[in-house]
Amino acid sequence: MAGSVFRIDGYASLRDYAVIGDGRTAALVARDGSVDWLALPDLHSPPIFAAVLDAFRGGNFCLEPEVAYRVARRYVPATNVLETTFITDSGAVRVTDALTLRDDATLSPTRELLRRLDGVAGTVPMRWRVRPRFGYGGRRPRLSWRSGVPVAVTAGSAAAVCSWDAGAPRLNDGTVSGAFELRQGQRAMLAILFADHEPLILPGREECEARLEHTRTTWSQWTQARNYRGRWREAVLRSALALKLLVYAPSGAVAAAATSSLPECIGGERNWDYRFSWIRDSAFTIPAFLQLGCPAEAHAYFWWLMHASQLTHPRLRVLYRLDGGPVGREREWPLQGYRGSRPVRTGNAAAEQVQSRPAREGGKAVRRAKVAR
Repeated sequence: MAGSVFRIDGYASLRDYAVIGDGRTAALVARDGSVDWLALPDLHSPPIFAAVLDAFRGGNFCLEPEVAYRVARRYVPATNVLETTFITDSGAVRVTDALTLRDDATLSPTRELLRRLDGVAGTVPMRWRVRPRFGYGGRRPRLSWRSGVPVAVTAGSAAAVCSWDAGAPRLNDGTVSGAFELRQGQRAMLAILFADHEPLILPGREECEARLEHTRTTWSQWTQARNYRGRWREAVLRSALALKLLVYAPSGAVAAAATSSLPECIGGERNWDYRFSWIRDSAFTIPAFLQLGCPAEAHAYFWWLMHASQLTHPRLRVLYRLDGGPVGREREWPLQGYRGSRPVRTGNAAAEQVQSRPAREGGKAVRRAKVAR
């Protein structure tokens, strides 16, 4: 693919990822337009796309020109909606990516990833490929057609791949793909619609367009309500938007990160699952939220902490699940790891540590506390 110039052995540089989210989960979008990480239905769930952890088995959603291109990208101002512009010798295409926020006007899918394409100049040949993988790459889904829409199904979960003016989708060897040309002034759209032990909703294009606009407006309104007026306002508000993506909306918990098993150093073994809330770290977000004029987020986290700590009273654990429950045992998965950085882990054994103990008290768990979040 033309985007291979952005990758080493199939892996994008970590600094080349942008994050989008909806308050329940988050996705990583590489500079070449590939969605390489998306956990569904929630931030702490197994991923449907995990190419960032295994370029060959992890699954992803590729979208790029068929010819050589350059890339310019940005977030839509004051939002967590991403814009990527592919510039070729024959024209330019702008891709708008968002995990949409629910509205109350229509029946919405459980989770929805929208990718809108706009022809900016000339004519650009585009191609896309969706490789859904479940269970950390271990389960290739069953692919079939439902009302003319490709659907991947496995163990109670389903993901539909909807396309409008983006070429006729094809099914082959566990993938859904398509190709088309986009001219200046034309618009196309692709969507991943997800359901987990719920009916799979297949919305129309107008509904998806409306939710994309609702998502942009909602993020913009949230940012405009912040009261920071000091130096570097734009950078501070961008940091606030990033922090907001780590707030798990159903509970108010603040996750340490949106990913699992990314290494501290390439080829290293310190590859932890950070999709939990560390009490020590997350507590710093309360004054940050208050100073930014986010009392709702600060109060939500405080009451989540009261609930989670009550469940384990009298012991206060180092970290908790985002729903306040206990962290499951640590597990390793047979994935390559980012650029060969093994093992790939989920869960986190630090949940059983007492990280304040002096190092001289010894023991594997205490020594490990120095490297585990």
